[in-house]
Amino acid sequence: MADASFPHTPEDITTSWLSDSLGAPVSAFEAEQIGIGVGLLGRLYRLQLTSEGGPASVIAKFPTLDETARMNVVEPLRFYEKEVRFYQEVGDLPVAIPRAYFAEHDPATGDFALLLEDLCEGRMADQVAGCPRPDAETAVDAMAALHSYSWGGSRFGDMPWLPSYSDPPFPQVIAGMYKQSWPVALDILGEGMSDTIKDFGERYEGLVQWFMDELTHEPLTFCHGDFRLDNLFFATQEGQPPVTIVDWQICFRGRAGYDLAYFISQSLRAEDRRRCEDELIDRYVEGLASRNIDYPRDELMKDYKRTVAYCFIYPIVATGQVEVTNERHLALLRGILDRAVAAIEDTGALELLP
Repeated sequence: MADASFPHTPEDITTSWLSDSLGAPVSAFEAEQIGIGVGLLGRLYRLQLTSEGGPASVIAKFPTLDETARMNVVEPLRFYEKEVRFYQEVGDLPVAIPRAYFAEHDPATGDFALLLEDLCEGRMADQVAGCPRPDAETAVDAMAALHSYSWGGSRFGDMPWLPSYSDPPFPQVIAGMYKQSWPVALDILGEGMSDTIKDFGERYEGLVQWFMDELTHEPLTFCHGDFRLDNLFFATQEGQPPVTIVDWQICFRGRAGYDLAYFISQSLRAEDRRRCEDELIDRYVEGLASRNIDYPRDELMKDYKRTVAYCFIYPIVATGQVEVTNERHLALLRGILDRAVAAIEDTGALELLP
């Protein structure tokens, strides 16, 4: 039986629930779905509120309607549970996150509801268009701050829900997702793949456990897991945080180089990445060093290249497991694939494979 203490769909939202969650009376609201083609595993709604003393608007987040994605991706990897626990329990990060007015998960159904601060005053850049260098520098600075939060796992004892992706069932689920997705993705996106990349794609499933082991050995830190441009809101006014980070469904214990390589290889256009990749990596290392954290560059670069190779899975699984809803969604998938392949080729990432 569903937990009736919170709305499981946008149609279930009531003014009484909003009033209780916000601590201010809400007499009416209007809901509009946003972020279509941006958030792949959830539905986002902006609620315009008629309220006394409360915010003018908030963001409500609910599960995807894609039952295949929920069954094969979300539930085995506990994405919804993790994001709710994050907002419930992680309150002292050295980076900006949206305020959570409400966060609950129903273990019986897997449903969840989040009621979050509306970051409408922040600026979003378009991941399909690519991340400009100034925004990339701001993002890398925030990433170094985030990774300093639990370098070496100093806070992991307080977060038993935060997984390491080398532990079962994660490698098995990820390999299974890839196996199911590869034929579909090859059909939709394969025309742009070289024979070398197709060969890599054919053997990728057997490499998943190796990737997981390599990217989750000590020292570990708190990784966002989905650190990409569509999940970042940049300041537009004085006094705002330089960047606010959203979407914490995929956070995990891992090697810090994972977030860095994922962001640079996935969010920057290949030509832009080539111009500033080394400088961004140096900036990240310096950001850690300023917090008395030593991440030797040769060690970082091994993690970076392994992650670049691993990130091939994202366009594959996103294409094979999540229903492509519109042209913007398809353009995002093609862009992610093109950038992943270019980064693999530019860094020689496949040379590190066993």
